Amino acid sequence: MEEQTTWSWEARDASGTLHRGTVAAACAADVAARLRSEGRVVLGVEPAIDGSIRDRRRSTQSLLGRSVDRTAVAGFIRRLAVMLDAGVPLAEALTIEETQAVDPLRTSIADVRDQVESGTALSSAMSEHERFFPSVAIGLVRAAEAVGDLPGMLMQLADWMHREQKLRRQVRNALAYPTMLAVVGTVITVLLITLVMPRFEAIYAQRETTLPPITEFVLGCGRFLVDGWSAWGPGLLVVGGSLLLLARTTSGRSLIERMRFDTPVLRSVVRPADLVRATRTLGVLVGAGVPLLDAIQICRGLSPWRRWAAFWDAVESSVRDGRGLADRFERASLVPLSARAMVAAGERSGQLSKVLDRIADAADEDLETAVKRVGVLLEPLAILVLGSVIAVVAIALLLPVLKMGTVVG
Repeated sequence: MEEQTTWSWEARDASGTLHRGTVAAACAADVAARLRSEGRVVLGVEPAIDGSIRDRRRSTQSLLGRSVDRTAVAGFIRRLAVMLDAGVPLAEALTIEETQAVDPLRTSIADVRDQVESGTALSSAMSEHERFFPSVAIGLVRAAEAVGDLPGMLMQLADWMHREQKLRRQVRNALAYPTMLAVVGTVITVLLITLVMPRFEAIYAQRETTLPPITEFVLGCGRFLVDGWSAWGPGLLVVGGSLLLLARTTSGRSLIERMRFDTPVLRSVVRPADLVRATRTLGVLVGAGVPLLDAIQICRGLSPWRRWAAFWDAVESSVRDGRGLADRFERASLVPLSARAMVAAGERSGQLSKVLDRIADAADEDLETAVKRVGVLLEPLAILVLGSVIAVVAIALLLPVLKMGTVVG
């Protein structure tokens, strides 16, 4: 009978929840096969010699307090791929990257290097630092280790991370300029009615002039902001706290989700962005040789929204039943008709990975167009609203001056 060893494992279930544990088996492949038979996506399997995966992660977690620089991680992956392609040993390449990285990434690279030097697979070492290396990266590296093409797969992973960064920038840029205008306009308006208008109020009082209603209204708003902070301050905190609590409830998240997916302006940006992320990631995983069910499990974690979770659940059910991806893509409202037809053609021709990548490219072009369209719509609207508010304040400021000038004349 073959000698068994205790193994520490990490895996995600069908809902994406992370699980860890230990099991006795002859080899890591047996552990992985057993976990996959239970419908789980394997993230790491290692001998439980110096403690479990969880214990080692806790030893470095305290050093990783700062936010993750995704650009730095993508650069690390790309340089690592170049060095491996040039024949540099993996442990030496990781040592080189450790010397030029900065914390908290440096700490993670050092831990990955130590584990690789002790005989751990790169994918298993990276799976302990999912804060830096998402499940997509772990899946691609594991597939690369299986086929023996780690440099090429790491280059694909770096390209994928670069495109993810570009996607995030596109979505942020769509709302950056209108948001900046709104903030600047609010600050200018508050300064005018709290600092400038009260000085003119003293002049109006000396002249004993009857103020126009619009001036009285603006002055009243300024007095309320300055003198009534004990009323509106706590009220603002209560409203903000209530909104945060509401966003954590099921009904609140449902409302936010409906606004995100069904509001015309937001929908035109977020839908192609979601489609780009889903199809490109699935295409990269399938093209890398990751099993389709594992790839679907990984893609399920790309979006926290229930509509996409239901979509991936339906896709997984269709694949398990042998109907393929196209059956569920054709019934999904999140995917345009052209993409559904392309997925069906890709499955028939055996070129699913290439077809998914083309769908992502087309959705990326739609996203760029949508971002420009949103900018064209929102920028004039923001300028109009900002100009209208400042115009009201200016009129309230100048009307009494004109009235006093008329009286003097």
